[in-house]
Amino acid sequence: MSNKFDAQVRRNILGKQLEKDGKVLNAMALYEANISEDFEGSFPYRRLAILYRKRKLPIEEVRILEKAVSVFNSLLSSNRTDIEPKLVDFQERLKQAKEKI
Repeated sequence: MSNKFDAQVRRNILGKQLEKDGKVLNAMALYEANISEDFEGSFPYRRLAILYRKRKLPIEEVRILEKAVSVFNSLLSSNRTDIEPKLVDFQERLKQAKEKI
């Protein structure tokens, strides 16, 4: 595991705790940092999409889901078996989010 990935995982864990503590904006900032670095796990993309949807910010939700689709599409050639189902899920969520704009 690389140091970058370790730092990203720590941000996700801290973000999850911040959400539990009611500090959602702080958590969102950590998740945003991870997606700005093309984090290769689904957690921050899923959380941000949900949090933006709850805040009735569909353009931000679409932005996050488009980024997730881009990142996971680039990972299709990897040996990870979890990529394709996650990509399909993000594509479907993106389609639904765009319909609300």
